[in-house]
Amino acid sequence: MKILHTSDWHIGQKLHGHEREEEFQLFFKWLHQLIQEENIDALLIAGDVFDVGFPSNNALKLYYQFLTSLIGSSCKQVIITGGNHDYISTLEAPADVLAALNIRVVGGAKNNITDELIEVYKADKLECVVAAVPFLRDKDIRQVNAGESYEETQDAINNGIVGHYQELADEVKIYDCPVIAMGHLFVHGASQSESERDIHIGNLGGFNAGLFPEEFDYIALGHIHRPQKISEKIRYSGSPLPLSFSERKDNKQVIVLTIDRDAIKSIESVEVPSFRKLTAFKGSLDEVAQQLNTYAGTSELEDWAEMAIEEDEMDTSLRAKFEALLDEVNRQDNQLLIVKPSLRFTSDKQLSEYEQVSSLADLSVTDVFDNLLNSKQVVSPEGVTNTFSELMDDFFHQSENE
Repeated sequence: MKILHTSDWHIGQKLHGHEREEEFQLFFKWLHQLIQEENIDALLIAGDVFDVGFPSNNALKLYYQFLTSLIGSSCKQVIITGGNHDYISTLEAPADVLAALNIRVVGGAKNNITDELIEVYKADKLECVVAAVPFLRDKDIRQVNAGESYEETQDAINNGIVGHYQELADEVKIYDCPVIAMGHLFVHGASQSESERDIHIGNLGGFNAGLFPEEFDYIALGHIHRPQKISEKIRYSGSPLPLSFSERKDNKQVIVLTIDRDAIKSIESVEVPSFRKLTAFKGSLDEVAQQLNTYAGTSELEDWAEMAIEEDEMDTSLRAKFEALLDEVNRQDNQLLIVKPSLRFTSDKQLSEYEQVSSLADLSVTDVFDNLLNSKQVVSPEGVTNTFSELMDDFFHQSENE
């Protein structure tokens, strides 16, 4: 049996205001072909299916079109867990319909822990068991106590996560086959990019990978967008598309497990093609202009670029030249679009007006709050940041339940 592990699709994500529907379509087409070519039997999606809790109609259409495209393919079972970007209600609303297609959805933690255990069969033979653990929120794993310190909060969260996985590990002892656990969380040692958006306080401190129960033969993780191996059996598949310019050099991938004779025989990564290259041009105005002059895109889709120009002294003529360069590049037929332009004068402590205006729409709520703390020169901001994260978590969950 072959099982494919992927995560963090973030369907509907925009990069600096630009739609990415074409990229998602090409990824799903490629993934469908890979499933057929590799004879994948089961697909695991470890959270953050969508970029926002209430995705657009186009995002939902892409999701359902891909799932229904698997009908008649080699992939006979799909298991989807919720991430911190996903609303439980959004994922689980069609759960009964999807179950008829052998697509199991676990959007949030279950009151009955065995509801997170899913048996995976091939030709009526039980091949493995999956502990489909979604993103674990505070209310799922601990009792919140007023006045507790950051360290006490973190200990309670870690103990709650350990307890949740241990309950599942106790339940799977009756099985004589490989056991795979899914998870959507930050594990110590994982390398993050700029695009991870931590709403939930439990992801801020990190979880010790050594605390996962030994009963699990493989742990399929989501939440971190850079693909990476925490240990031989604990891996982040990473996001299939680069979700920020900080990920432009990442080799995106999915992971294929092969089960043979009641054991996981191989764990292989498969690189996802780059449908649209993200690139960056940095330096003085003259240096960047020269770099742009020789650039020619070769991707299937138009490449997108970050253009960061730095000059020593404030000069109003440079502003005009900067805007003229930006307009010229974006009008040329060179398979390149600059989507993140900035102009900064290093002798001035304040960012230029252009950079402030162009980047504000790209900031998350957490980014704005962090910038506010920096501007106020708050000493030891950890406690304030943690409190804000808890408030944000409560706000998003309240919005979901309205």
